[in-house]
Parts: sequence; structure tokens; C-alpha cells
Amino acid sequence: MENTATADKLIELLAGRFRVVTLGGVAVISHGLNRNTYDADVWLDPAGTIADWVFRVGPVIFSYPSSRPVRIGTWRPFAEADFAGVIADDKVIRVLGLDRPLDIFRDPNELEISEFDDVWNRATALDDGTRVPDTIDLLVTKQATGRDKDLQDIAFLEGKAEREYLAKLPTATAEEAAFMLARFLTPKVAEAGLYHSEESVRHLSLGYLKELADEGDPFAREILEK
Repeated sequence: MENTATADKLIELLAGRFRVVTLGGVAVISHGLNRNTYDADVWLDPAGTIADWVFRVGPVIFSYPSSRPVRIGTWRPFAEADFAGVIADDKVIRVLGLDRPLDIFRDPNELEISEFDDVWNRATALDDGTRVPDTIDLLVTKQATGRDKDLQDIAFLEGKAEREYLAKLPTATAEEAAFMLARFLTPKVAEAGLYHSEESVRHLSLGYLKELADEGDPFAREILEK
């Protein structure tokens, strides 16, 4: 018999009550990569203290049909009374008993709790009420995992971010361009900045290219030699 208590339905329920950002493979697929994923990851609005967050979120998770919250490292179930301690230690829980595992983060890898509002505001709304991070915010969550399975995602997101920047940078204001270059940089992006109408952007891009070249990037060196 098909399990009607699904990760997607729980996510939609949570998104009806809290701000929810999708992460992991689901988010990468939403960005256009054709691949499979066997679990789901979400970041729930971390506003307030851990106690506040647990008080709001706990009843939803623990009362959802078939859900079995476990600790991320051991997959051992824990009681709702222990929820705050688990979140304080692990920053995330895994929900089993659904059609696929669901990881619910209060404090995700490589993103700070204080960044939630910015990530949310840059994100794109999805039909289920959640939002998917912009290309670069999602890329940040992937870069330091050290997992081989994330390499394809990283390559895809880096390529997409570069294409987005090459399209947006020429018409960006000087302030927008400076912000963009500080968030994400490749030799091609820095080279595009050399042709910006604002001298400050051209100067900034040249400085970034020199830094890349000094770090041994052959493509940056080639651009500087032109």
C-alpha cells in the first residue's frame, strides 16, 4: 500500500506555517539539473531561540502520521522532550517513516542562522510554498561537504552562476557589480567586468584577476596577458 504520509506533504504542511527554504538535491533539481534524489532537505526559519523554535516546530513534526524523528548521525529515535537538546547538538534532525528521509535544519552547513532573511529574500518561490535558494547560496551549501556525490552539483551550479553573471554584469550598476563580484568570481566573470562602463568596476575586476593569477589560475594569467 502506498505511503500517503510523504516528505513532500510534510514539507508543504511546514511551509504553510513557517518560512521554508529547500536545500540539497531537491533544490539542485529545481535549478534545472536532471538527476535523482532519494531524500529531501529543508531549512526552517530559525527565528528566536532554540526553545522557541522547538516549541513551534516540534508539535508539527511529532504529530505528523508515520513520522519518526531520529538523530542525524546515529539514526536513533528521540522523544519530543529531547528535541531541543538534539537541535542544540546537531542543528538538524532526520524524519523517517515517510516515503523518503527528510532532513530538517535549523542551522544548515555553510550558512549562518543570521543569513536566513537574505537567503529567503534572494530565493525563488515554489508551488508548495517553499523557496529555492538562488544559485550562489545553494552553491555555498555544497562546496565544503567533501562528498564525491556533490561534485556534479557543484560543477552544474558553478556553470549556471557564471552564465547568470555574464548576462547580468554588463548592465549592473557599479554597486550591484561590486556585490556580485564579491559573492562569486571566475576568470570569465572578472574578464567581463573589465568591459563595464564604470571605471570602478573595471578597476575592481582587474584587481580580482591579478589575485586569481597570483594564486596560480592559468586562465586569469592568460586574460591578463592579452
